Amino acid sequence: MIKKSISVSLLAVATSSLLVLGACGTTDSSSSDKKTDDTKTTQTTKETTTKTDEKALLDWSYSGSTGPSDWGSIKPAYKISDTGKKQSPINIETKDAKVDKAKVTLGYKYQPTMFKVTRKDKTVQAVAQAAKGRADSKVTIANKDYTLKEINIHTPSEHQLDGKDYAAELQLKHVSADNKTAIISVFVKQGDKNQAIGDMTSVIAKSENGSTTAMKQAVSTLGLIPEDSTVFTYDGSLTTPATTEGVTWYVYEKPITMSKEQLSDLTKQLSDNNRPVQKLNDRQVTSN
Repeated sequence: MIKKSISVSLLAVATSSLLVLGACGTTDSSSSDKKTDDTKTTQTTKETTTKTDEKALLDWSYSGSTGPSDWGSIKPAYKISDTGKKQSPINIETKDAKVDKAKVTLGYKYQPTMFKVTRKDKTVQAVAQAAKGRADSKVTIANKDYTLKEINIHTPSEHQLDGKDYAAELQLKHVSADNKTAIISVFVKQGDKNQAIGDMTSVIAKSENGSTTAMKQAVSTLGLIPEDSTVFTYDGSLTTPATTEGVTWYVYEKPITMSKEQLSDLTKQLSDNNRPVQKLNDRQVTSN
């Protein structure tokens, strides 16, 4: 069993929204017709620009000629997507996992945490915000502290268990003082509403491409961690370009739940933003 501890803090964060209004009229005069045509042209240009901007925010995507199978050829920095031997995500065959409890011991020092959510195309990065007078959320692994930096969300899940995927996957990225990365991954299935996530799902649903929005509610980060669950660990990589290796993954077997509405909020912006599973090669998956 993994022990968890939590403290409570309050923080209010204001958000802003963007409202765009457009209008046009008609008249019988030729000059007015020209103005109307110009207005329509301007509006069309703006719409085209917006759509183009949305597609151009990232130089990679989850489909087409810039999809996962072509990431390695987009530019040299992404080449490891093709050549790497420790790429993520993977399909975890639970029967093949080697039991080693000492290697999978996680000590949580999590706090309720505020996040700012940035969306770019079909990716979302929820960045943890420091709060005055309150410690950052951390997890201790092998006597080393890792600080929670961000949460990334994929729908459906990227990792699989015995060939099965889930409705969504939360990936909690942590970094140590010596710049080592550990990602704690939690599957999500449809069920009861998830109170721990705060207003993150609704913020994502309303997010504009390229925008950053501060959440109004804190995430009860400890509440995102499943109780009494088997945890699988392996050496892998980031799952988005440049898919850098040197990442230690901790994948929980037991999923948490979100309501149908919460999952719908996520898929409005993030549908099918999952990289396909990668070859395990000679890596060993360990469990507790």
